[in-house]
Amino acid sequence: MRRFNKPNEPGRVNDGRLQEKLVEKYFQNLDLDDVQTGAHDAEFDSKGVYNKILYTIDAEAEAPKRRSYKGWLAAASVIAVLISLSYYFRYDILNYVSPVHTMQVAAARGSVTSIVLGDGTKVWLNGGSQISYPETFRGEKREVTITGEAFFDVVHKADQPFIVHTGSIATHVLGTSFNIKAYNDDPLLHIDVVSGKVGVVPAERSALLFSAIYLTPAQGITFNKKDNSISKSSGVDIANLSGWRAGKLIFKNAALPEVIKTLNREFEVSIRADANLTNCNISANFTNVPIKDIMAVIARLVKGKATLSGTVYRLQGKGC
Repeated sequence: MRRFNKPNEPGRVNDGRLQEKLVEKYFQNLDLDDVQTGAHDAEFDSKGVYNKILYTIDAEAEAPKRRSYKGWLAAASVIAVLISLSYYFRYDILNYVSPVHTMQVAAARGSVTSIVLGDGTKVWLNGGSQISYPETFRGEKREVTITGEAFFDVVHKADQPFIVHTGSIATHVLGTSFNIKAYNDDPLLHIDVVSGKVGVVPAERSALLFSAIYLTPAQGITFNKKDNSISKSSGVDIANLSGWRAGKLIFKNAALPEVIKTLNREFEVSIRADANLTNCNISANFTNVPIKDIMAVIARLVKGKATLSGTVYRLQGKGC
């Protein structure tokens, strides 16, 4: 048999050992009995035979290549889906592997407590207030829940809004400072803004139906829990808004029932007023004033008197 020198053509099978086996297979399958001899055999067509062999080699070698390509394509598709699902559920997976602990902090009656959250946001809690928050903010939102009164100085994060949950109301911010007063026993909920911008919306699964209310500095809303009414106000006294953080006790045209609730939380007493006094408004600065002197001032303002029995004050008067 004549030996051929194979040209190094691109696209051909490059594995020499595989080529040798395929060439051997080609000649084994060749039926030599059917070969007719003649004058044309005098000159052997080496190039034609060689090309025919290579054609057979390539045809047999390409099939497993195509099958291998389809296999890799299927595997790549599965991997792509797994990566997409992992990204979509990344926070759920991370929370399962490494759960984030929920923290709770409360301020005792008559005291102010301050904390710094994981993102650097500063929070002040007034007496009788409580906040629940994650040890680390993970995910697309920063969410906390409060009862009572709190002042927030929120660190700005454009891609991670800060949300404060207070019962039926949710307050959304990016970076701002504001005050929320939402005691469970208070029929009114107040949100007042000192800086930045705040959006107030109904909480998820809440029966409330109202469009988002946006607040800018010196604006606020009052939500009445009894009739679900909301009113927006302007010209909020920012200087006096969070004076309680510094231990100040200042009232400006505040309804007497609201004043009484504040005093009950501030001091270890219980104040009860006659029904005819509920329409009275109080304006006074009671910072560092003992409770007995505060009650004496209020009694004069309502044209009445305050009597103490144990830890209970009884407020009576003609009214305002």
